[in-house]
Amino acid sequence: MKILLPSIYYPFIGGVSIHVENLIKNLNKLDDFEFHILNYNFDCTIENSFDNVTVHKVPYFSKLRGPSYILNGYKIGKKIIKDEKIDLIHSHYAAPQGFLGAILGKKCNIPTVLTLHGSDVLNLSKNTFGKYFFNYAVYNSEKIICVSEFLKNNLKTNFNIDSNVIYNGFDEELFNPSDSDKNYGLFVGSLVEQKGIFYFLESIKNIDFDFKIIGNGPLYTRIMDFIKVNNIKNVEVLGAKTQSQVSEYLKNCSFLVLPSISEGLGMTIIEAFACKKAVIGSNVGGIPELIKDEINGYIVPPKNTKILEDKINMLVNDKNLRKSLGNEGLNYSKNFSWGLSSKKTYDIYDSLLNR
Repeated sequence: MKILLPSIYYPFIGGVSIHVENLIKNLNKLDDFEFHILNYNFDCTIENSFDNVTVHKVPYFSKLRGPSYILNGYKIGKKIIKDEKIDLIHSHYAAPQGFLGAILGKKCNIPTVLTLHGSDVLNLSKNTFGKYFFNYAVYNSEKIICVSEFLKNNLKTNFNIDSNVIYNGFDEELFNPSDSDKNYGLFVGSLVEQKGIFYFLESIKNIDFDFKIIGNGPLYTRIMDFIKVNNIKNVEVLGAKTQSQVSEYLKNCSFLVLPSISEGLGMTIIEAFACKKAVIGSNVGGIPELIKDEINGYIVPPKNTKILEDKINMLVNDKNLRKSLGNEGLNYSKNFSWGLSSKKTYDIYDSLLNR
């Protein structure tokens, strides 16, 4: 089975890259596949860990990244489809990747699948320019996958489109139970507005406890300035880390905080649960589908730094509490696996190719 994947991928480290990597790894256990990824032409390179994956670099202009990716990706993708006899297109994120996948599917008359990851539904669909690309992608993809029930309901309510929910999993080789607790709170995520990072910094500045931030993104400089101006001494910004490094920080942390103001699901929550860690998350998007308040963590209102600070203090001051919540998180993590997610994805492929 030959699959074309318009998607952001490594060396960019983020939720979509991690999702695609784990999907490929587990689909390979189910059948013989050949994957062709249409990725941005990033300056740096990373060694590909799969023999059956070819990463095609799509040139783009930084100020017109989406449109230039679509134009160049169309030329490259059309040639790949013809030369490699591609069976199916599976795009990740609505635009520009999903838009490109939908156009190629129509032009070349092959089935298309689109996975929506969160901010494409919650933000891009409302953007003056972006909504055109979003609408084309969702109305011209034959099967749509959402990573949470929240996204599925949003898509049905606002666009009258049916979709399949397939949750993210976690890499069981990397994320596994740990009793280590080295007395620091942890944030893992892209440094973008929707992750609520400034509310996190505001809530921890007066807490006598150490915190670490893993991630990179457009807000990096503003975050460093905010920390300096507010003289926040108890936080360390570590930048981007590999999945292997993230797993070590999660295994050794006291708890995870995800103070998002918008979130499709929150893959890092599942990974924290797998490491037997308590989690605090905002009451937005798919997060309440994962965190059961006062059972495996705490749910807080978005942007409310006072309540967030109170919940963090509760975990800071009570090791037994964070251990108890972590045990429940570990139990809950057993509901999620890339093996199950990949099997459901494979069934969708099969239904399209054998109809």
